Amino acid sequence: MDASKRSTLGRMWVAKVNELIGSSPEGFEAAARCVVERANRTLRGITGIEVVEKRARVESDRIVEYRVRLRLVFDMAPEADLHW
Repeated sequence: MDASKRSTLGRMWVAKVNELIGSSPEGFEAAARCVVERANRTLRGITGIEVVEKRARVESDRIVEYRVRLRLVFDMAPEADLHW
């Protein structure tokens, strides 16, 4: 790859977005933390989240589970880390 193309690639940013769902009996924030902590085990470079949806499960007039659907944004591997 010539130097002009390499310098252009150095300024570009590419990210991927995954949508995940998680829950917690403690609250929406705890549910979101659960999703991010679990995602960190297999995804590197998480840079942000978007809360897409919040729901709660109710039993006997009480909230027993908080659920969130998140979009996680993470960086794609830098060119030097590509496997090909």
